[in-house]
Amino acid sequence: MKNKNVMMIAGGVLLLLVVLGSYFLFTNKSSSPQEPLDESLEENIITLDPEEVGLVLESSANKKQVKFTLSKAEGITMIEYELSYEADNTSSSDDGDGSGRISRGVAGEDELDGTETIYESKFLDLGSCSSGTCRYDTGVSTVNLLLKIVKEDGNVYQVQTSIDL
Repeated sequence: MKNKNVMMIAGGVLLLLVVLGSYFLFTNKSSSPQEPLDESLEENIITLDPEEVGLVLESSANKKQVKFTLSKAEGITMIEYELSYEADNTSSSDDGDGSGRISRGVAGEDELDGTETIYESKFLDLGSCSSGTCRYDTGVSTVNLLLKIVKEDGNVYQVQTSIDL
């Protein structure tokens, strides 16, 4: 009989712990909703003019690659870039809009130590390369560049430019 009472008390305490634990777990999560990091960063981005960081976008002589240069890179610790452009759709299956055009892009990032005065990207291919063979996109007339820059002060900046090929 004593064993039965001990088991009932232990079961009751265990049930109480589960109920209390669940209560604290769920009330803690629901009382402090957290905003996704990307959204909070998006709200705090400061837009710059290309001249403020010395941004220049240029193409290679054959117009199959582009690169960008920042001639005022002091204090920059991180660069995130996104190239976007439209090219001829050379695939056998058209996307159905009848335009024969397709959106393409190139993205990447680079870390800096904040002391560089000039930053120059490598040439970025307007197409795809694999095993040393490149298939360049055709019909590219305009390339857009969007940079997100993080400076030593922790602020995130955005700058954009474009080039006609």
